[in-house]
Order: sequence, then C-alpha cells, then structure tokens
Amino acid sequence: MTRLIPTASGTVGPFFPPHFFRPGDNDLTVIAPGAPAAAGRRIHVFGHIYEAGRVPRWNSIIEIWQADAGGRFAHPNDPRAAEADPHFMGWGRRASEDDGYFDFITVMPGGYDDPVSGARRAPHINLSVTGSGLMRRLTTTLFFPGEPGNDADPVLGAIGDPALRARLVLGTAASPRVSHGLAAYSIDIVLQGDGETPFFVD
Repeated sequence: MTRLIPTASGTVGPFFPPHFFRPGDNDLTVIAPGAPAAAGRRIHVFGHIYEAGRVPRWNSIIEIWQADAGGRFAHPNDPRAAEADPHFMGWGRRASEDDGYFDFITVMPGGYDDPVSGARRAPHINLSVTGSGLMRRLTTTLFFPGEPGNDADPVLGAIGDPALRARLVLGTAASPRVSHGLAAYSIDIVLQGDGETPFFVD
C-alpha cells in the first residue's frame, strides 16, 4: 500500500496590492461609467472587520454578491436569469481599511424561491472574507432587520442559537461616509473570539 504524505497547508496571501481594486468596485448599482443605474432602492451597507479582541483587520478582501431588486440572479442556474436587471452588477469587492472599515452601495435585494429546494429565501446579501493569515476564504450571509421571511429562511434557520442568528442580521445606523439619503445598514464581522461571526463550513 502506498502511503501518502499530506500536503502542508498555507495561509492566503501574503498581501493584496492596491491595484487589485478599482474605483467603484464596491458599487453594485452601476455596471460602467455613464450606464443606467440599477433598479430598486439603493442602500449603503458598511461595517468593520475584526480579529479577536476587536483588533481591526486591515488589507482583507471583502466581497458581496446578491439577487437584484426583483430577487433574480444573472446566472444560468436561476430560472429567471433572463429577467435579471441588466444594469445591476450583482457582485462587488473592497479592501478593508486600516481600522477594518468596509462599505458597499447596492440595492435592496428581493426574496426568491430557491430553484433546488423550493424554499423561500428572505432578502439577503452573501459575503466573503479573504486575507493574509487566513487558511481559506470565509463566507456567510447577512439578513435585513424586520423582514417577515427571516424566520422561515432555511439558511438563517439552520443556526439554532438565537444569539448567533442575531449576528447575521444587519443593524440600521446612520452612515458615516454617505450622505445621499440612502438607507444605511451596518454589521461588524468578527473572525474569531467573543462575538465571532457564524461562517459556513466547507
């Protein structure tokens, strides 16, 4: 019998150069300069990313992806892909700043029926974190406060502890950087320790 030696694991990184990001990469409502804006209510989602002990996590890549305002994805796996908003990016990314701050301009996503399970999904935003020192990309899902579909959402409902579920619900807060009258939602992403954000397991 041949004995295989496990390959050593390594961390992501070690760094992400500034030119990895372009202006507007964190605005999902505009696909190109001068193009029509996405349909739906524009919102500002912002927060901070922390290590244990509330130490800011800088130079990480935060990515989000979501359905458009009508609950559609421009993806062949979505039965309603042909109806997806052609002016909505659906995906964006940003680097965290020295204090861990990140933000996105997007639209309020619509809910939809999962094409595989048929379960109704509440409006939500998917989020991932990649950064130096992490062994793998971390992914989670953010939900909106007060949505009647939250209680029946299969992803949020898979978290048994109400205190943990609450860590995936965005808060409402005045935006510190955007003053265009957008509804603002905030979240702190904690990678480990007290208040750790629930992440999906591969």
